[in-house]
Amino acid sequence: MNARRGKAGAWLKEHALRSSVHILALSGLILASVAGAAVAQPGAGPGAGGDTVTWTAAPAGGEGVKPGALTAVTLQAVVRPGWHVYGLDQTPTGPTPLRVNIEASAVAKADAAPRGSPPIKEHSRAFDTDTEFYASAFTVTAPVRIAPHAAAGRQQIPVSVQFQTCNGDICQPPKTVRLSVPVTIRAQG
Repeated sequence: MNARRGKAGAWLKEHALRSSVHILALSGLILASVAGAAVAQPGAGPGAGGDTVTWTAAPAGGEGVKPGALTAVTLQAVVRPGWHVYGLDQTPTGPTPLRVNIEASAVAKADAAPRGSPPIKEHSRAFDTDTEFYASAFTVTAPVRIAPHAAAGRQQIPVSVQFQTCNGDICQPPKTVRLSVPVTIRAQG
């Protein structure tokens, strides 16, 4: 009887050890994938983005604006096939909405709320609410007012974009990209 208990005990210990190793390995894979999604924060640059969206930004209306003038920043986004970006208007219980912020600077400030291309409108089972999203290329325009005393010459308007992407299976954590929009300020006179 003791021999059977010894074999059963050894088998149980070995089985428990194997299960623990499998659980640890699976936990490691899960942590690595979550950490990868969190670490894959987009960087700055003319074509900044993560692995699901590429962003570019340009001044609207061509070269040269006067100090104090109203102009706009145009953002172009290209969404990777199979993914979508949630739009500017979402319900409080819905996904993270798209946010475009003209950062405080000596060059310009936001003059009105940004406007985007017409989004797709659909009920989301995951959020149990109506949502708006973009599943391909889209544009967002943010009106800006050039500072009355902005220095003449080539300047940069800092812009940050916060967004969330999902596909049919998962949603990535919200991301923020920082873009720098070149603008030429004309001399006063």
